[in-house]
Amino acid sequence: MDAKICYSFLSELKRAGLELSGPGICLRLIKFEDLPTTLAWRNREDIRHNFINSDIISWEGHSKWWEGYRVKNNDFIFLILETERLSRSVGQVSLYNINLDHSEAEYGRLMIGDNEARGKGLARRATELLIAWAFNSLGIERIYLEVFKNNTIALNLYRQFGFITTGDRGRLYRMSISRETRPSSFEGIKQEDSIR
Repeated sequence: MDAKICYSFLSELKRAGLELSGPGICLRLIKFEDLPTTLAWRNREDIRHNFINSDIISWEGHSKWWEGYRVKNNDFIFLILETERLSRSVGQVSLYNINLDHSEAEYGRLMIGDNEARGKGLARRATELLIAWAFNSLGIERIYLEVFKNNTIALNLYRQFGFITTGDRGRLYRMSISRETRPSSFEGIKQEDSIR
C-alpha cells in the first residue's frame, strides 16, 4: 500500500471519530465541544509548566489551533475517558507527526486534568492503549517523545514502557521506543480489541 493511500486511511479514521477502548478507559478523538475543557486543563499552572510552550493560551489561539488540527491527517489527539467510577473525561493524550514513510510517530500532550482522576493509573492505561494501537494497527516501528528532565513522574512512566533516552536537548530528554524493544505486555492488546 503506498503512502498516499495510507494517509488517506488516516484521514478517514479521523473523520470517523476513532475510539480506542481498554479496561476502565476509552480514548476518543477530541471534538470542538471539548475545547473549553482541554483549554482549562492546559492553562493550569501545574500542567502547563510541563509543556514546551508553557504560555497561557487564549480562546482565540486555541480556536485557531483547532482549525489547523482538524485538517491534519497525521495528528490524533484523544480525550481520555474514565469509564468505571468517574464516567467522564479526565485528560488527553496524542500521537502526532505520524510519518508512514519512516514508520514513526511522536507521542505526547499527555495530561490528566481532572484532580479526582490523578493517581489512578489512567495516564499509564492511556499510554499503553495508544502505543499498542500505533504498533499493532498503524504498523509504526518507532515512537519518540520529548520530556523535561525534571518531570520525574512522566520519566518514570515512559521508562516503565521501555522508552530509552536517545538525546539531550538542554532541559529536555529525547526518548524513544521501538517495536523490537517494547514490553511484551503490548502483545496482549490486539487491534480488534481496542478499536470501536
